[in-house]
Amino acid sequence: YQRRVREAVVSTQSTGGQLEPDTKLYLVGHSFGAYLILQMLEKGVEAEKSVLLFPMFDSMAEMPKAANLQKMLQYQIFITGIAWLTSLLPYTLRRKMIQFYLQRFSKNTQDHMAYTIFELISPASLNNVFGLAQNELAVVREPNFKLIQKHQENLVFYYGMFDMWAPLNCLRKLRKNVPEVKFHIADSDVSHTFMFGSCRKVARKTVQLITDDLPYDMTNLLPNVDEVKAAAAEQHYDFCED
Repeated sequence: YQRRVREAVVSTQSTGGQLEPDTKLYLVGHSFGAYLILQMLEKGVEAEKSVLLFPMFDSMAEMPKAANLQKMLQYQIFITGIAWLTSLLPYTLRRKMIQFYLQRFSKNTQDHMAYTIFELISPASLNNVFGLAQNELAVVREPNFKLIQKHQENLVFYYGMFDMWAPLNCLRKLRKNVPEVKFHIADSDVSHTFMFGSCRKVARKTVQLITDDLPYDMTNLLPNVDEVKAAAAEQHYDFCED
């Protein structure tokens, strides 16, 4: 990840002389990308505004979903072997298997998603995914709240109501350390993996966050426990009050 941060910093700095003087830089990062944005800001990148979507920058190994990921890492060789065996199947059969999975477990069954998944389910891609996951678990630890407070005027955090990678208790922790931080909470039907059904909704929301078309009401935006319980029951989520 450090190499990617360096490349991003060098890219923004090296293009500075080629851009118009009034050009403004906006950064948008999803999940671990939010962590990378904070690293870029720490390295001196100046952004007009940064939008952190479903931000995973706080103690990743302690998040509810981390346990499942760590179990998968234990079976990395087995999973990669299954992917290799699957790659031996005819193209049409593999494509139909992926389409069946999307129809069964996802609201979004667009063809481009099946094609993307088809391209990514390969031993080489999975090895890269597992390597990245191990790296993220190791580096995403306690947040730098002083950094966030320093840049809070130009930062907007967008949390999911049922995000198990960046749950609302992370937002409460953030607000406790940076009381004036700007944030919004996604609708209950928008998940961490919003690209599987809510792409347009999140894209519109991101534009609104960048252009300040949404108000920042620090007292009313965080839903109360009863609201979350009701929405969780509607979405068939297990709710943990903690």
